[in-house]
Amino acid sequence: MDDDARIRCHLCMFRAHRHAPHHQESCHPEPCRHEAHRIAFRQSGTTLLELLLVVAIVGLLVGVALPGYRAVAARQDIASELSRLEGALSLARGTAIARARPVTLCPSNDGVHCGEDWRGKLLIKAGAPGWQGATLHVFAPSRLARIDFREDAKPVRFLANGRASGHNGTFEICSKESLGARLVLSNFGRYRHSDGGCDATPDTP
Repeated sequence: MDDDARIRCHLCMFRAHRHAPHHQESCHPEPCRHEAHRIAFRQSGTTLLELLLVVAIVGLLVGVALPGYRAVAARQDIASELSRLEGALSLARGTAIARARPVTLCPSNDGVHCGEDWRGKLLIKAGAPGWQGATLHVFAPSRLARIDFREDAKPVRFLANGRASGHNGTFEICSKESLGARLVLSNFGRYRHSDGGCDATPDTP
């Protein structure tokens, strides 16, 4: 179709749309009918291109935002774990002082016996480690990937004066994203926490 014919077709379709938008077919001779289909195909192609562009932009935004979201969630999990450990240490120390007797804080898989995985439940038990004293309190397990305390697997023990002599150490808290923090328990039974990576070996202050 030459340019003049194409212009006449466009004028015909424009007039038909203004006067009878639902009866445009009566205006179209055969060449114009093909031109109308071609224009409709172009319009559909433009809409599809826009849709693909939107999908690409959304995918890009999700790809950029997802790592940031995971990092925020990991920091929240670390903060929650610090709160759990600090609460357990404070309660265990306060209980030892109030009862004027040793108290043990240890991890547990079954909620009854002391274990070695600090991601499990936390038990506050009456007496020193190995006494099999009564369980005074149970804390829920952790959601983090790794929590280390001491290489010799000793639990925390507070004496009647609140000291943790010989059972002090550093809790190293690690998320799946390799974000971490440290909670240091001193011989005096005091603790402090700081940011830290997850590659170092737990130490004893």
